Amino acid sequence: MKTTAVVQLYQAEMKDPILIEGLPGMGHVGKLAAEHLLEKLNAKKFAEIYSPHFPHHVTVESDGTIRPLKNEIYHSQVDGKDLLIWVGDVQPAQPVGHYEVVQRVLDLAWEAGVKKVITLGGFATGKYSSAEPRVIGLGDDEMVEQAREFGVSVEAAGGPIIGAAGLLLGLGKLRGMQGICLLGETHGMLVDHRAAKLVLQSLTGILGIKIDMLNIEERAKATEQLIEKLQKEMELREINAERREDLSYIG
Repeated sequence: MKTTAVVQLYQAEMKDPILIEGLPGMGHVGKLAAEHLLEKLNAKKFAEIYSPHFPHHVTVESDGTIRPLKNEIYHSQVDGKDLLIWVGDVQPAQPVGHYEVVQRVLDLAWEAGVKKVITLGGFATGKYSSAEPRVIGLGDDEMVEQAREFGVSVEAAGGPIIGAAGLLLGLGKLRGMQGICLLGETHGMLVDHRAAKLVLQSLTGILGIKIDMLNIEERAKATEQLIEKLQKEMELREINAERREDLSYIG
């Protein structure tokens, strides 16, 4: 394989479809949100993506069988809306691979009639916090203003949006597509269902659809409990470190 291959599995008539991306990233926030959406919408696999730019290994399934790494795009119709949802095992390992894969996905989306793109991900804070994380929206003015109605904050300035979540918006804009990236605040080193739940709530609000949130809400509570435990451990370590410092001055 010398180049990225996009295998479309069937033809579908779509009206103003919206492309949603949720690949692995910080805290797996986008991946968790997108996969929950797929599960609740009973979406049908629309295309598979294979690329030499994916990491050089295969995935081992629970029954011991193996398969190549891949991305997938699913199609769902809900409340009169067509959604194309991009999920997958991995993102490309190098910048050139990111550009190639994103361009191929945009080719497919363009042919399907996509004019809006929503990407999902995590905004790494490096902190464990029991406070409810924000969902940050970055993108076109019109979509950002719409997102504010659903609790999305706007970050005035910040670092780059790395990977597919950013490139889809930037390269899509060159094709006249509107876009927004929804980022849930997360530590960055923790699989974060709590942030994923809040991103998903913002996403469904923007889309104007309703889905069952029970499973992700239960997992979000487990994440909250883990964060509280980690916070207490960090506080205890800091107290012990201060005590050791104080003792070093005695004698």
